[in-house]
Amino acid sequence: MISDVTIARPGPTRVAVIGLGYTGLPLALGLANAGHHVTGYDIDESKLAALRSGRSYLTDVRDEDLAVTSGTLRVTGDSSALEHAEAVVVCVPTPTATDGKPDLRAFDSVFEVLAAHLQPGALLVVQSTVPPGTTARAAALLGERLGLTPGEGFLVANAPERINPANAEGWNLENTPKIVGGINAESGERARQLLGSVCRVVVPVDSLEVAETAKVFENTFRLVNIALTYELEALCNSIGVSVHDVIDAAATKPYGFLAHRPGPGIGGECIPVDPRFLRSVAAESNVSMPLVEEAIRRADRRPLEVVDRLAELLSDADQELATARVLVVGAAYKPGVSDVRNSPSVEVIAELQRRGAKVSYVDPHVEVLSVDGAQVARAEWNRSAVLEHDCVVLMTPERQVVDRPLWYAAPLVLDAWNLAAAGDGIHHL
Repeated sequence: MISDVTIARPGPTRVAVIGLGYTGLPLALGLANAGHHVTGYDIDESKLAALRSGRSYLTDVRDEDLAVTSGTLRVTGDSSALEHAEAVVVCVPTPTATDGKPDLRAFDSVFEVLAAHLQPGALLVVQSTVPPGTTARAAALLGERLGLTPGEGFLVANAPERINPANAEGWNLENTPKIVGGINAESGERARQLLGSVCRVVVPVDSLEVAETAKVFENTFRLVNIALTYELEALCNSIGVSVHDVIDAAATKPYGFLAHRPGPGIGGECIPVDPRFLRSVAAESNVSMPLVEEAIRRADRRPLEVVDRLAELLSDADQELATARVLVVGAAYKPGVSDVRNSPSVEVIAELQRRGAKVSYVDPHVEVLSVDGAQVARAEWNRSAVLEHDCVVLMTPERQVVDRPLWYAAPLVLDAWNLAAAGDGIHHL
């Protein structure tokens, strides 16, 4: 193995960001604004075409943001451009497969590309969320291909993303603390310096594995607490009190409590995915995590409970779900985004269609929606559209919908987020 490679010192750096999605593009822009020479690499030609024309495809990135970096950020689908990089940051998606196990095909394909182009002495940073141990294993395989020792012939760090799309509380790449762990001290320090040029606070940790595990634990914590609210809701319904009143009261405690809310399910590429990464590593290590297992099962069942509740309400109104015209309000997994990955709305629509209901959806950010291979009818949020349906299911609390509470015109409403007071045809889960 080659181990006497000179490592370039910090300063304006030639950086390649691989993957220009909701985590990679903001990082590429931040690095470019910090004075680095940035190459954004992606295999999605539609994204590259949009960026070259100055158009953003992300809610949190404005066209004006792209214009500011026009001289310091270039984008390409040509992997040979990676050969000039002194630092490479991997930001590709890492979802789960249909069996719930990590799907690292995109991640692994990046390392195939890097085996042909990564230069000795370069810094490699993994920002993609991965199961603990993945960065070290991938770096070891890459090192074998390159004939270099990770940490010596090239530096390796893990700095997991903490992007919250459409965040309304002011958190962004710059002011959100960034965890960084290196394969050795020099790797961690180089990554800290690079990312410190973008993030105000960088939190060094002792290893790659600490950084990886911290990331998946953050969202496992959220999953467990959200699943707990589902059980609390069932209890509150049985004793005739409002679960939201209970949570509001508990949230007045100034320490030791963090409010989570029951809704129709969880979506996106973090909370539904990261706990499964933790579970996969636990299984490999023969460690039992029954609390995490139950939280995953509880969350997976939630969209079906929405459909069951709607069927019950329709039955009480002497109508069958199989003949109902249902308007689902909100297709994206959260307000303000167009992302439908793991969206509970998609699961609800799929189950409604399986049970024979005729489904339409409203979402200002999702222009086309396909479920189980078929396009779902899209409706506008207006009174006539509401009146054309037998019932409305409020799934995603979009501002444009909340500000125009047209659901009051519907004969029956299932409000999954407690947006409106129950009564006069409005029901909660």
